[in-house]
Amino acid sequence: MVVRKRKPKTESDESDEAQTISLAKFLSQKAVYKQAAYWIIGNSPLICHSWAEKAKLEMLQKQVKAIKAGKAARDPDQEFADSLYMMTLKDGTEVYGFPATAIKKCVLSPAHKDKGIPRDTVMRSLWINAPFVRVRTAFSGAICDLPLVRLWGSAPEMREDMVRIGAGMKKTANLAYRAQFRVWAIRVVLRYNASVITDEVIATLSTDSGLSCGVGDWRNEKGGMFGSFHLATAEEEAAWMKFARGKGPLPEPSYSDDADIDWLQAAE
Repeated sequence: MVVRKRKPKTESDESDEAQTISLAKFLSQKAVYKQAAYWIIGNSPLICHSWAEKAKLEMLQKQVKAIKAGKAARDPDQEFADSLYMMTLKDGTEVYGFPATAIKKCVLSPAHKDKGIPRDTVMRSLWINAPFVRVRTAFSGAICDLPLVRLWGSAPEMREDMVRIGAGMKKTANLAYRAQFRVWAIRVVLRYNASVITDEVIATLSTDSGLSCGVGDWRNEKGGMFGSFHLATAEEEAAWMKFARGKGPLPEPSYSDDADIDWLQAAE
């Protein structure tokens, strides 16, 4: 049996070990992760637009230069159903969801270095908790997992819009059928590095983004007025928690459809 002598530690080894210990100590002291949970309540209806399996399949066939089949007749009911994001609970119940990435992008929209809140810093220090839901893909054998948060609210309604498809002079008019939620809310649960961004920053970004950006199709960021929201008050949060637990009715939105009329009457 050959016995090998252990090499004595060099100054370089001792220096590396010291740096490792000091780094671990630094991280344990400086990296403080907190969790925040709050409800965002819709100020205006939310329009969902998930990619339909048919649209993805047509895109794939075009890119792989497959034989193009005859164009099938449109099915508005199917297009409406395909625009929804679906989640399956542990008991097998299907519920509606919404992309967590859209929520994060929205919260990041007001962040800017000129405000003392650099976007990159917030993006790296913020994480939204959401289950990854596997959705169907165009190519058999491929997978696609989307982080979705649960969407609460009224039953979705079919929405019809005039849209233009294409680019430049080749744009053509078409009809789009998508799902719209008149009343909606999402419970956002996130983790963030409190040593980098404060509670006030999280609250400010979440509040400002609800109006400046919004979520879903035809939102304020895209020239529309849909998908705007606000942070729930204590009363609104309690009402939505009861609804989510099946112990209360669907909370009605705080805004009024006759807001302009009420304002005019008050002005008189």
